[in-house]
Amino acid sequence: MTTVAAFFDVDETLIHTKSMFDFYEFWCEKIGQGEQFKSYNAKLNADRAAGIVREQLNREYYQQFEGQQYQELESVGQEWFQSRCDDSFFLEPSVAALKEHQRAGHQVVFVSGSMGPILAPIAQFLNVEHILCTSLILDQKGTLTGQIGKPQTIGIGKKVAMSDFCQRHHIDLNHCYAYGDDISDLDMLEATGNPICVGENPHLLRHAKQHGWKTL
Repeated sequence: MTTVAAFFDVDETLIHTKSMFDFYEFWCEKIGQGEQFKSYNAKLNADRAAGIVREQLNREYYQQFEGQQYQELESVGQEWFQSRCDDSFFLEPSVAALKEHQRAGHQVVFVSGSMGPILAPIAQFLNVEHILCTSLILDQKGTLTGQIGKPQTIGIGKKVAMSDFCQRHHIDLNHCYAYGDDISDLDMLEATGNPICVGENPHLLRHAKQHGWKTL
């Protein structure tokens, strides 16, 4: 049994795009509701400008899928990934680090505020078994209610999910690695003994320099 896990944020850490919003645009175009995405995106930008907290924005995103079948999301998630999966989709330094962890026998885990139907094809492509992500609440017919479970896997919720995972798998977080690209990943990064900052976010890089963290 492995005693080390490597936790990877996904959006702009392993892939170039913000998966939730790219997928939602793809979804709306597929169902012939392109204007729905434009309306949602305009409200999102306005809410961000007004200082609405990320947790609320995250909940509102998933409300857009109320009434949809989970299996349909899975199917379209596969289509979305196939349409995006080319040389420009992945951030190669992070993928190289992920593969190095796999070769070392470490347990690689995605930690993301995105959802399973989006993340599963990425995980399958990279041979990643475990995904800690937003839990979608379904009714008895497999229809999305628009509500999500806890913890929200953003901000401190990522740390909570990682801690729960390590308890279940008898792994010491102090021996683990975490990769993130944004200051919002700080709780996730600080939870492990080996935080690695990805990309060029100035606030995160400043924090990394102050604390002697590795960068990628």
